[in-house]
Order: sequence, then structure tokens, then C-alpha cells
Amino acid sequence: MSACPSCGTENAPVARWCARCGIYLADSRIGHLARPIRRLYANFLDLCIFLGMVVLTIAPGAVTGVIAGSAGQSGGGEPGVLVPLLAGTFMVLGFAGFLAYIVWALVLFGSRGMTPGKKVVGIRVIQDDGSVPSFFTMLVREWAAKWVSSLAFGIGFVWVLFDRDKQGWHDKLMSTYVVE
Repeated sequence: MSACPSCGTENAPVARWCARCGIYLADSRIGHLARPIRRLYANFLDLCIFLGMVVLTIAPGAVTGVIAGSAGQSGGGEPGVLVPLLAGTFMVLGFAGFLAYIVWALVLFGSRGMTPGKKVVGIRVIQDDGSVPSFFTMLVREWAAKWVSSLAFGIGFVWVLFDRDKQGWHDKLMSTYVVE
């Protein structure tokens, strides 16, 4: 048995995480297992940021089409140059923001083991040895293994609630943990 450096609880010699406080036993500086609600919040933020960028990219073109179409049908003539110019500008800015989000997410993947939502919430992904996952590991975990977790009505995500190490199926597939 090994004692937890944080709370003093006796843990099995093969345990990576304290059964009581969830701290990483090999190096307490790494942190403790993230609570499921924080993980859910980070995923929600990632989805909102992504969808917001998509909307900012598409919406100006749609609004321009509606305005131009209604101006032409009402007999008001052409909507002028200003509306399409503004819409085009907003579309370019929206697309630039979308690309910036993608670059930010990819940089966080490779350098810190996080997504933008995880960064905001203050959690990150680690390998089973406590190191930061590689870019490839994060890419597969976030964009492929999470699809596996969503199969069978999302049970792979719900698995976090019942797993001793708070791992979802995507974590188990990639040998990762989420820590605060």
C-alpha cells in the first residue's frame, strides 16, 4: 500500500490515482482527476465556440441574400453596393475568426493537451505517465475516439461517471486522463 501525499489515504501499490482525492500519486504537481461537470462544461464551451464561428461565417451571406432578394421583389431596385460590401466584410472576418479558432485549437492540442473549452475551464488531458499527449494523440482523441464514445446513445461519455479513473471510452482508447 502507498499513502497519498495529499490526503494520506492508503492506496493499492498499482494505483495511479488516489481513491479518495483523485490526485496523481506519482507526482502530485500534475493535479487530480477532473470532475465530470467540468468536463461537460468544457465540451459545451467547445461546441458553442465552434458553432458561433460557423454562424459568424455563414450568417452575413444569408442576410445579404435576404436583403437583396427582398429589395428586388419589392420594386425598390438594387440594394446598392453597401449591403453586399458589408456582408462580404463580415463573412471574411467571420471566416478569419473561424480559421483563428482552428489554429488556436490545434496549437493547444499539440502544446498543452487541451481544447479551447478545456483551457477556459482550467482542465487538461495527460497521458497515463503524466506527460502531455502528442498532437496526434489529441487529434485522434478529440475528433475520432469521441465518435466511438457517442455510439450507443453516448454511453462512452456517461462512462466517466462510473469509472474509477473517470475515463470515458475515448480516454480509455487513447490512454489519457483529464486533470484539473
